[in-house]
Amino acid sequence: MVIAITIMFFTAGATPFAIVLKQLMAQFHTGRGEVSLCQSISMIGVCISGIFVGRMLQRHKPKTFILWGSVVIGITSLLLSLANSLWFLYTVYLIGGLAIGCSNVIAFDTLLSKWFNRKWGTAIGITMAGGGVGSIVIQPLVGIIDQNFGWRATYLFSGALVLAVNVPLILFVLKDNPESMGLLPDGDQPGENASPSQRDLLAKTGVESPIIAQKTDLTAYLKKPALWLMGIGFAFIAIGYNAVTVHEVSFITDMKVSDTIAAAALGVTLGIGALSSFVSGWLADKLMSRYVSILFFSLSVVGLVLLLPSPTVSQIWLAVIIYGFGVGAVGTLVPLVTRDIFGTANFSTLFGFTVVLFAAGNAIGAPLAGFMFDATGSYHNVFIIVIAIYAAAILGIYLACGIRPKPLMRISTAKKLN
Repeated sequence: MVIAITIMFFTAGATPFAIVLKQLMAQFHTGRGEVSLCQSISMIGVCISGIFVGRMLQRHKPKTFILWGSVVIGITSLLLSLANSLWFLYTVYLIGGLAIGCSNVIAFDTLLSKWFNRKWGTAIGITMAGGGVGSIVIQPLVGIIDQNFGWRATYLFSGALVLAVNVPLILFVLKDNPESMGLLPDGDQPGENASPSQRDLLAKTGVESPIIAQKTDLTAYLKKPALWLMGIGFAFIAIGYNAVTVHEVSFITDMKVSDTIAAAALGVTLGIGALSSFVSGWLADKLMSRYVSILFFSLSVVGLVLLLPSPTVSQIWLAVIIYGFGVGAVGTLVPLVTRDIFGTANFSTLFGFTVVLFAAGNAIGAPLAGFMFDATGSYHNVFIIVIAIYAAAILGIYLACGIRPKPLMRISTAKKLN
């Protein structure tokens, strides 16, 4: 299951939008802000479908959502190669966003939660690393395709890759739960934790007292400040992530660096997230995710600070590595923080709600940076704003876990050391 999902995240690294942003501007004779709205509209689609998918996954099989979402994602990417107007782009990106909401991390992490208890963080970290490796490998290839064959060919490549690789894996490899194959979570043998109780599972993860342990409606959680602090905190991270990564190639090429090298830099930013995805997941199986989040997002701030004083090319590469390593952990940490705060009873619903807020942040980030550049001719103020909202995000995630300090280590890890 982990290998199959990792490969599917790997193919997602072929997404060409950041690389072809300037070509789309030239094609449709418009500014960075208008073109960047494609990402916002896509995220609106993710929000719309994400509102329902999280709750539906508690009653339906994740594999169904992943399959149909992947098929539509592949087809919409092929259709984008035929775009002849901004409105065509906007419409197809909306449809693609609806599909992404059905087959993104909500469905994948829900599926993994059925296959893993103790090693769930490591499993998520490995799969998310697939996206980072895909970016560092495929983004330069997409840049080469763009330079030699044009932006339309990049969308054809991306769509064909999803349909040729992801769909067969979903049909022939993915299974909704280990019981369907006579197996148990974490590879346990019959008799070993065959039916862990909720109390046993929470002890393994190190959660001492989830806010609401029993299954209940989302509205009961919406009254809890912790849900909003966590959700808005991750939404702030998403704003910065989308603002930086979508415009990274444009920012670097503005310094008269070649498109190929700029695409490679974006690949490194996203690709080094492969390492941070794995490391953060591994750490979050041993330490409480609150502190792992603070560590990695603080590194993101350090990376952005390096870009403030008219950076040299060497400073940009250093910032790319530090920022990418820090922010690359976000995909792994969102589900882990959600589980640590609220437990497992309503995970799909609450994780879906958090992903909706995260998608809303993504919808804001790219056009915000684009319109600010159009107004000022520089990304300097963008970086300052992103640093400020990252600081607010770190505080929000800390407070969402409770005002009082919690133990650094998980209960299971502390017992082993003792």
